[in-house]
Amino acid sequence: MRIIVAGGDGFCGWPTALYLSKQGHDVTIVDNLARRKIDEELHSNSVTPIASLEDRVAKWKEVTGNEIRTFIGDLNHYDFLREVFRQVKPEAFVHFAEQRSAPYSMIDREHAAYTQTNNVIGNLNVLYAIKEFAPECHLIKLGTMGEYGTPNIDIEEGYIEIEHKGRKDTLPYPKQPGSFYHLSKVHDSHNIMFACKIWGIRATDLNQGIVYGLHTEETKLDPMLVNRVDYDGVFGTALNRFVNQAAIGHDITVYGSGGQTRAFLNIE
Repeated sequence: MRIIVAGGDGFCGWPTALYLSKQGHDVTIVDNLARRKIDEELHSNSVTPIASLEDRVAKWKEVTGNEIRTFIGDLNHYDFLREVFRQVKPEAFVHFAEQRSAPYSMIDREHAAYTQTNNVIGNLNVLYAIKEFAPECHLIKLGTMGEYGTPNIDIEEGYIEIEHKGRKDTLPYPKQPGSFYHLSKVHDSHNIMFACKIWGIRATDLNQGIVYGLHTEETKLDPMLVNRVDYDGVFGTALNRFVNQAAIGHDITVYGSGGQTRAFLNIE
């Protein structure tokens, strides 16, 4: 199967691309390398040294014999995305290419606007590219459990039956996002739902919990294939920070009031 992994240079995208390639799929990575630029902006870095994307895919081919093609560019540039679709003719599009940090989106107006523009318009462009160039392509889109907030009722799978003033209807489950980042994911979900409705696009909108960890079977094949480990207060998740603090003998610091309960998923 021909699969595009957008954001394939990132924390979730990189091991996903390797896993799919190892399964025998024809994998193409699309990435604008924005995450590396944000490291420079925040004066931060991954604990693990991350080679260039060019060197990473070259090492993967050396180790496994499998080739991963790369396109460096931005999903917000539709001419670029259109050309990628024309060349690859994807049967599936795995979408990780979004600004993924809630704290980053809340720094100021500029960061909120960047997050929403990058995420919402980029995803909308993908929907149009599928419609125009690969209508049978299946979109697998990474959302977040943060779209729902923390309601005091069970979270249903997409829809919920509502009875109000004697009338019933089945409606999208109400969203209560807690940041401009999470809001961007809600907008994505609505756009995907609408595109599926009017164009018949096939999409899986995956709202998952927080991902932690380092190695997968594929990244362990060579040190150059290692994944990111972020530890800063913007991209470093709580669990990553706890592990790093413990490793250096620093007191483990609580986030906020320490009252949140969250589910964590290992990268494997």
